[in-house]
Amino acid sequence: MMLRLPIAATSVADWMRRAAMAVNNLMTNVEQQSSQMESRYHCPIPASDNAPDNPEKGQWFFNKTSQKAMMWDGTQWQNLWE
Repeated sequence: MMLRLPIAATSVADWMRRAAMAVNNLMTNVEQQSSQMESRYHCPIPASDNAPDNPEKGQWFFNKTSQKAMMWDGTQWQNLWE
């Protein structure tokens, strides 16, 4: 992402207004991308006493009984820590 300041303006005040708009647009884009990344990558771990039915490889959950996060490796549930 790059800040592009105005090259030409009719006055210093006009240049400042255009520069402020460019900074505002940049900050708006950064905030939007940050929020998109947060919503894309923030995934709370589902918690349950039982493993999900028909899991997909890489699916995970927090087992409330064993107090461990578990991931399906395609064959069986694996503890993410001992």
